[in-house]
Amino acid sequence: MVTANRFWSQIFGVAFSNKHWLHFFMLFVPVTGLWISALGVVGLALNLRAYDFVSQEIRAAEDPEFETFYTKNILLNEGIRAWMAAQDQPHENLIFPEKVLPRGNTL
Repeated sequence: MVTANRFWSQIFGVAFSNKHWLHFFMLFVPVTGLWISALGVVGLALNLRAYDFVSQEIRAAEDPEFETFYTKNILLNEGIRAWMAAQDQPHENLIFPEKVLPRGNTL
């Protein structure tokens, strides 16, 4: 108990008055880390990298002072699209030999 309290007080600068708060904190820190990492995995699963900076493009169209940031976002979006094009549309990169392709009305 004393060692755990000393560890947390050295790491986070928090000293606990009783063991209930110490145990709550020892449970809270790893559980919070697990939830945050789970949210990161969900963000990747929902394909959040395809987010377009549309609101910033609208603002840039109205405000000429905002042009530099707008240009950087356009370049960033185009770069991400070009970089991920092969993964987003894998069927476009398939090359079939002539003898495999159907001819005429064949199904």
